Formats: sequence, structure tokens, C-alpha cells
Amino acid sequence: MMDGMMMDSSMMFMMCIMMGIGALIFIVILGATVYVVIRSLMMKSRVVDRPLMILKERYVKGELSDEEYSRMRKTIVDLK
Repeated sequence: MMDGMMMDSSMMFMMCIMMGIGALIFIVILGATVYVVIRSLMMKSRVVDRPLMILKERYVKGELSDEEYSRMRKTIVDLK
């Protein structure tokens, strides 16, 4: 009878260990998915805003006139 109780407690312990490992794997997969989604959204926003940033930098440096800046900005905004 004692051996049966030991078997049950060791099996219970193993089941808890397996559930813990499964939960850990689930958390890692969920975290990786959230990371990839957020990273891709951030990259997409950088790509869209980059042309406007470059245009503003050129305007501030004096490389573009007011008319050129307005025309190019309108073109970039319309492409979005």
C-alpha cells in the first residue's frame, strides 16, 4: 500500500512539472508573437514617416524653398 501512495505522489509531481513546462512554453511563444507583431508595426511606421523626416531636414537646412517643400510634402502625404 505504501508503494501505491509513492507512485501516486511521484506521478502527481511529474504531472505538475509537465504542466509547468507547458505553461512556460506557452508564455514564451506568446511573448515572441507579441514581440514580432509590435516590432513589425514599429518598422512599418518608420518606413512611412522616413520620407517626411528627410524632407523636413532638407527644408530646415535651406535646401528647399517654401514652394518646393509644400509641393513635395503634398506628394508624399498623398502617397500614403
